[in-house]
Amino acid sequence: METTSDCSAPEILLLASRYDMACDFVVSRLRNKSVSYLRLNTEDLASFAVDLDPVRKQLVLERDGQKYRVISERLRSVFFRRPVFLRDYGDDQRSPEEQFSRHQWSAFIRNLMVFDKARWINDPVATYRAEHKAVQLSLAAELGFPVPETRITNAPHHHLFGRERRRIAMKGIDTVMVRANGQESFGFTTFGFSDELERDDWKAAPATIQTALDGKLDIRVTVVEEEVFAASISIDGRPTDDDWRLHKRGVRFRAFDLPETEKERCRVLVRSLGLRFGGIDLALCNGKFYFIEINPTGEWAWLVDSAGLPIDRAIANALSREVVANGE
Repeated sequence: METTSDCSAPEILLLASRYDMACDFVVSRLRNKSVSYLRLNTEDLASFAVDLDPVRKQLVLERDGQKYRVISERLRSVFFRRPVFLRDYGDDQRSPEEQFSRHQWSAFIRNLMVFDKARWINDPVATYRAEHKAVQLSLAAELGFPVPETRITNAPHHHLFGRERRRIAMKGIDTVMVRANGQESFGFTTFGFSDELERDDWKAAPATIQTALDGKLDIRVTVVEEEVFAASISIDGRPTDDDWRLHKRGVRFRAFDLPETEKERCRVLVRSLGLRFGGIDLALCNGKFYFIEINPTGEWAWLVDSAGLPIDRAIANALSREVVANGE
């Protein structure tokens, strides 16, 4: 937990995790502002005595003789850095008691939505909706983004995108994480060809299948309210046709001059999803900016130094804007 010197009733609440580098960046910026803040790491909540009054909209936390009061009338902003879902794929290392505790604390965090007068970045209800890939793609297409041909299916066939043999991208509908024997494995986008799709092992679960964009340049766009930051992603100075996250070396991020029409389309997408922040993946291919996905809790911290993008400053300004506006 981190606080200002006087945060018995903070103006800004940050809900994060102990090892959240992005939140570290924002806290560093907030230290230089005349605002009071309280950072709550989910791993530390059980060390507090917590008391939430949902009618009076007050949260009291006490630990080691120190008491903090989060009061609706004073709280101006909330930085919500957690996915709405508790993505628990089964952990053979956790006892039933630990599993119960983990789920209840996750639910407790969601119940802080009772502080509905504050400026949330992002609102958990909007985050829940925005995390769904089909919703994202549908809205992006309505707003004029070109999107790859997409199917979400557990019954693919080699004519899924027509009779021509086509290169395809395959990914999970949601974050793919498998845990076994104490080890975690993450699933990334994999590539293949449409004539490889007819296999029985697809029946167990649906997946997202898209036509691949060959010769693409990956663009990561970060929107913070009206500010838009873009970075290109290359491998050894060249675009990559696969998932850049699979490369351990030679990955380069550079500030990218996104056309104003595309910036505005990104702003509208974020606003239309009810968000104030969004990490958007675009792919520049044949002169068009294709929409790939948006992550309402997307990572961005590495772009501050690697691409020189002051995303941390923009978020700190957005969080403190209501404080300044109210003359606190």
